[in-house]
Amino acid sequence: MSRRPPPRGRSQAQSQRNRSRRNKPHRSTPIGPPLTLDITALGHDGRGISKHEGKVVFVAGALPGEQVEARVVQESSRFSEAQLVEVITPSEQRISPACSHFGQCGGCQLQHLAAPDQLQAKQQVVLDQLRRFASLVPEQLADPITAEAFGYRARARLGVSFNKLGEVTLGFRRAGDKQLVALVQCPVLQPSLQAVLAPLAQWLEQFNARAVSHVELVASTPCTLVLRLIRPLAAPALEALQNLADQNHWQVFLQPERDNKALTQISGTSVDPRLYYQLASARTQSSPLRVGYHPTDFTQVNPSLNAKMVAQVMDWLALRANERLWDLFCGVGNFTLPAAQYAASVVGVEAIEAMVVRCRENARANQLDNIEFVAADLTQSSIDRLVQKVGRPDAILLDPPRDGAREVCEQLGTLKRARIVYVSCNPATFARDARILVDQGYRLQRFGVMEMFPQTSHLETMALLSKGC
Repeated sequence: MSRRPPPRGRSQAQSQRNRSRRNKPHRSTPIGPPLTLDITALGHDGRGISKHEGKVVFVAGALPGEQVEARVVQESSRFSEAQLVEVITPSEQRISPACSHFGQCGGCQLQHLAAPDQLQAKQQVVLDQLRRFASLVPEQLADPITAEAFGYRARARLGVSFNKLGEVTLGFRRAGDKQLVALVQCPVLQPSLQAVLAPLAQWLEQFNARAVSHVELVASTPCTLVLRLIRPLAAPALEALQNLADQNHWQVFLQPERDNKALTQISGTSVDPRLYYQLASARTQSSPLRVGYHPTDFTQVNPSLNAKMVAQVMDWLALRANERLWDLFCGVGNFTLPAAQYAASVVGVEAIEAMVVRCRENARANQLDNIEFVAADLTQSSIDRLVQKVGRPDAILLDPPRDGAREVCEQLGTLKRARIVYVSCNPATFARDARILVDQGYRLQRFGVMEMFPQTSHLETMALLSKGC
């Protein structure tokens, strides 16, 4: 990586000191005197939970079993939010965070807890939510799926802001705040994305590139950057950006504000690019499945965990050669393509028509002719109409967005034989939807968690639900 001149005449050391000052923790105004609190549990968002004078108090950065000093910074009628001042009695599970930004950056919530303990705590929170909100206990609890604790994230969306002095902040938002944290490091990013941070921030500051509002980083080959623009970049900035991309072997696209799917090259030429990742093939001695996607499409951020998740979905579906699968909310075909190697036919349903186009491209490229893709908004569509159009399924895969699949689940009771594998990124909406399905005669036969986002409070889950004829 070549060295570039310091921005705007300041020394590199001075620029670093300025960025460090901008990373000082944001502090809310305390309410009342410090409190001594005993932390009894971990909340779903990774905060410690205590009680004071009968009211629940949430303390970010505190762990169960600890006694802490904290100051209340926000109060409501039902709970208080407090800022950790000091850990008086630390938990045996407490460790030193790997990232210098932890506690300021809102990207991670649990770096002070060892990875195995994070997973155990998050699994317990999810099981408690199932029991408390849906009165459900899985018949079988599967072993968790895990991968690397750091260096796993293959894509990230970073914000860009400038102060009055023209100093840039490139990073994630602060915890509980709209302000950004200027990232010097980010250990959860894959190394190729971490390497982008410093030279990109330097280019933004040197050319005062206020036209850039966000940057999407994707750990493809080559590394891909998508710059979201609120107005055109000046010619000198574009020329320098092209040189920077050439030096670092980056693929850079510009995304005008007027159309969040239209991309151009730095030269201004309109493009419709594809990036790719691979999934294992079920066919002996066959090449891996190649999944193409547009840089702005949703894809899983953790490739290693995603491969294990896909394998477990295929195992739990246990598709037979004469069966039909519905893959609802199919995206670019992450599950649809592998499933087509097991089932007689697969129907993929996705609301975003452009992603359906990608799905059809992927099916052709992988020579899978037993898949039919349907563009439909499942929150507005009738399951009966889908049956009439593509036939009744033997199995259903649900992988909805965070809002869940309430409208779909309310209609699935009519499919008497279908078994369901439900992959969820939101345990709360899964608990709601699982209750709906159980009330229609399904059993929560198997349930497991997947550590898609280590160091954060987020957790992916998978469930197998079945019912008799």
